[in-house]
Amino acid sequence: MKLSKIILEGPLQYDPDFNREIDKIQDQGGKYLGSGDYGSVYLLNGKAVKVTTDEIELDHAEILKGKKTNNFVYIYDVKRLGGKLGIITMEVMGEYRGDIPEEFMDALEKEAENYGIDPEELDVRPDNFMVHPKSGKIKMTDV
Repeated sequence: MKLSKIILEGPLQYDPDFNREIDKIQDQGGKYLGSGDYGSVYLLNGKAVKVTTDEIELDHAEILKGKKTNNFVYIYDVKRLGGKLGIITMEVMGEYRGDIPEEFMDALEKEAENYGIDPEELDVRPDNFMVHPKSGKIKMTDV
C-alpha cells in the first residue's frame, strides 16, 4: 500500500461491519491467526480467511484470484461487502523468518507488473511474506 494512502486514511479503527464479519467467522469455528493495520486473519475450513478494510488489497486480490503465481499467495475468493470492507480467502502459509532475497523482490515486482499491479502499491514489509508449506517457496500474503 502506498505510504500516502496509509498516512491519509490511517489504520483500522472500530467498524461495526468489520466486527460483525469477524463474529460470523468465529461463530463458524474460525481460529484467529493474526492482525495487521487493516485486517484480521482466521483459519476456517483449511483456508486463511482475511477480513480487511484495505481497498487496494481487495483490488489486487481480485486480479490475482484463481491464478497460480510464483510470488503471491493463492487467492481462492474475494468478496466485497460494501465500502472498503471485504473478505479474502487464501491458502494457508507458514511463518517465514529471515531476510527477503533481493532476487525474490525483483521477481515479485516483475510479476506484479505483469498482472497490472503497481509494485509501489504492494505492502512490502517482513510480516507480509510467508512460506508455502509444501514447496518451501516465499510468497507475499498481503497483496
